[in-house]
Amino acid sequence: MEKCNCGYCPTIIVPGIGQSKVDLYSSANERIKCAWPIDIEAKPLVKKLIPSAIGMLITKNDKPFCKKLKNAVSDAVSALRVNKEGVSTENLHIVDYDGRSLKNCKPDDKRYIYKMVPMETLAEVIGEDHLYFFAYNSFGQPYETAERLDSYIQNVKKETGHSKVNLIPVSLGGSIATAYFDAYGEKNDVNRVCYFVPAANGSTLIADVFSKNLDLSNPYALLQMFLDSDTIKTMEKLLKKLGEATAEHIVEALIDGILETFLKNCPGMWAVIPHEKYEEFRDKYISGEEYKVLRAKTDRFFSAQSNLRQLLKKIESQGTEFFAVCGYGLPLLPIAGTKNLNSDSIVDFKSASLGGTAAAVGEKLPEDYKAVYDGCKNENHNHVSPDGTVDLSTSVFPDSVFCFKKQVHDDTAYNDVALLLCKEILTNEKFTDVYSDERFPQFNGTRDVFRIKYRLLPKVDDLLKKDLPADIKDALLKSVDEVNAMFNNTIIKDRTEADEITKRFDAAVNKAEEV
Repeated sequence: MEKCNCGYCPTIIVPGIGQSKVDLYSSANERIKCAWPIDIEAKPLVKKLIPSAIGMLITKNDKPFCKKLKNAVSDAVSALRVNKEGVSTENLHIVDYDGRSLKNCKPDDKRYIYKMVPMETLAEVIGEDHLYFFAYNSFGQPYETAERLDSYIQNVKKETGHSKVNLIPVSLGGSIATAYFDAYGEKNDVNRVCYFVPAANGSTLIADVFSKNLDLSNPYALLQMFLDSDTIKTMEKLLKKLGEATAEHIVEALIDGILETFLKNCPGMWAVIPHEKYEEFRDKYISGEEYKVLRAKTDRFFSAQSNLRQLLKKIESQGTEFFAVCGYGLPLLPIAGTKNLNSDSIVDFKSASLGGTAAAVGEKLPEDYKAVYDGCKNENHNHVSPDGTVDLSTSVFPDSVFCFKKQVHDDTAYNDVALLLCKEILTNEKFTDVYSDERFPQFNGTRDVFRIKYRLLPKVDDLLKKDLPADIKDALLKSVDEVNAMFNNTIIKDRTEADEITKRFDAAVNKAEEV
């Protein structure tokens, strides 16, 4: 293909853990079901457990039931089973959309991709023919995935006529990016990287799962990650009859089933353990001779992750520019045993900010705290947040990391300012750091416009075609103006404003629908 002179590098999204689909196929290569995201069939699972549950109620002995539960959970997630060499035992096929750009994806596939990573504003500038979604097996092998990503990049370059690409590593995609830069970074194929809530140094939440350092005071918070609401209600009734100790044993059995079936042997999940904790867990879980092959894979990633600062600086010296968008100011999910760690509820701030420093949630950095300036050498720059809770001077790239206070990890996809920022980074060569545009300060607030964007605004055009009473129509138009004014304001104090505007917009739409 001839060289493209559009002025915009093609951009490849490297999605997070729940955003790529993987299907289970038979030995005859016939599709059986979706293996990931996992969909546990709750009714058959409960049916298997009923006899043991009745026995437990009668005998007050939970051991047989927990054993049955562990085996049942293992069966339920067996499509993701990984052997002791870190290789999937099942015939899994990645739903990869044949490597097509968003422009050439089927409508349903395009809707799914935008639902996972809403980069429509970016596509409006660079064109859907320059936007790609790199699908992969979240429970695969990082370096195998990195090899696929390298091939994917070569195909995108050839297809678009560009010599370089941009990358958006999202969440777990941050780990894939580490493996890619470690193995293929010297090819110098990447123009800009915009990390989006990346697990660049894993997540303490995953480490807590591996170490079983979990808060089981509310077991339902954990169960709801895997089971539907009706099944949880059934489990809740059962657990209340059995007492707190038995509830903990049951949740531990659930974790054991998942750990032993695929987590413990999965290189992709070892890549999400913070490197500071890796050697402890390696010696605990995969120290035997039978794990020699797996250990070589996880050790390789550990080496790259431990030296991430040097690795990224080396890639930067070749001309690649790095940016990151992350959240801070929230504890990990309630199930985590590690409390008050500064995070976006899923990923540690230190990990997502590429090395930033943070006080515990609810606390501030010491009054006599002085910025370290490990990553930033310009002491005229102030990279401490206005609330005095985090410091980015220790980040690998302190001048190009943007933070949103109390931004929930998954909801960052519905923070319109974060998405606009990502678009600006990847389309404007003059946008080089946190000082480039006052509309996008280094520290900002948070908001969630999911309901406005996907539930309310799509209804407005049809509602305005109706013969509405003047007062209801005026109220609807006023709400639309208020929403547009909010979208035009990129400086956020906190999410209160967006929540109140959503409430008023909801009321205006509901009244218009009643007519």
